[in-house]
Amino acid sequence: MSDFNSMFPQFLQQCLQLKTLLTPVAFLLITGGLIAATIAKHQNPSANLRMFGRIIVLLLLLVYLPTWGNQIVSIVDDTVKNVLKVDPAQIQDQYKAALELKKSADGTQSWWEKVVEWRASMVEALMTVAFAFLGWIASAIVWWAYILQNAILFIGYALSPIFIGMLAFPSLLEVGRRYLLNLLGVMIWPLGWGVAGLVTQGMLTFMTDRSFLNTSVVGNDLYSLQNLMGLAFLGIWLIFSTIAAPVLIQKSIITGSSVGADLLSGAFGAGRAALAAGASTFAAAGMGRSGIGLVQAGVVAAAAAGETVAGTALSNGGSLVGSLAQIRAFQEPRANAQSKNQPRFPQNDPSGDKTIEELLRKTRNPYSQG
Repeated sequence: MSDFNSMFPQFLQQCLQLKTLLTPVAFLLITGGLIAATIAKHQNPSANLRMFGRIIVLLLLLVYLPTWGNQIVSIVDDTVKNVLKVDPAQIQDQYKAALELKKSADGTQSWWEKVVEWRASMVEALMTVAFAFLGWIASAIVWWAYILQNAILFIGYALSPIFIGMLAFPSLLEVGRRYLLNLLGVMIWPLGWGVAGLVTQGMLTFMTDRSFLNTSVVGNDLYSLQNLMGLAFLGIWLIFSTIAAPVLIQKSIITGSSVGADLLSGAFGAGRAALAAGASTFAAAGMGRSGIGLVQAGVVAAAAAGETVAGTALSNGGSLVGSLAQIRAFQEPRANAQSKNQPRFPQNDPSGDKTIEELLRKTRNPYSQG
């Protein structure tokens, strides 16, 4: 697939032009903050020295933020892919490697053992095909995530002079700090996939555990059930975590929340919603059908379940609409509480509104008192 710069060749240049245009605004803000701090703390030499040190740091940020940011992105991406060996798009290769490792640990099998385990081999082939499909979905999501990450960072670098200048004023310090933390969170998006990959590796280890095959007569059935359970979990987990993990790691940088707890709770919630959506869709689409019709109904139900998982991931991951809705829901009770505590009219009633309202109320109910 094409990268961001080849798809949008002029985007970076336009962002650089915007950053150049806004840089004088940053210098004005930094100069204003320095003058204000000098006037307010002219009798404190140590405070003035700290302020000059802050100005030097802000100037360095103003010049080198894009360079440092790109280095952070490259280091994090290389660490996740080459050190942690985590890539949601390579889930099929990870499954094959884990399976080969378990088979090599069991030693060389005789031809009779291979014949007895023909059902286990069929299940493993089915898992390989299923993970190839899931890997294809994950690769598309990861590709779009990298495109979105580049767009957000380039726009963030372009607008950064304003917010870097705000850091020179104590009253605006929190705004600039949160802006830079948001940029840092976007830079380390791939680290979210690294955290999610720990759960994925653990589930692949569970699925490739072949101990059931040597324990009882129904070992093949138990091994098949074990793999189907793992596939059901990973089908939800891979889609959910690939979408939600980057935004949850960004949220963790800003608020200090637990990425693991948010991922697991969100994945279980997405699983319940997907199961309900898939079951209801299958019941509606498969009613009165048989054969190929039931297969088509199952495909429709699976698509509905996948759409539910993706929607839940976007919601739990902190989508813009969801965040605004949560902020609105949080603010409305506070506004209602404040309106109940505050009097509607001043005590002296200079406008006469209170007197008019009481007259109208008495007219509607002549037996009311006061």
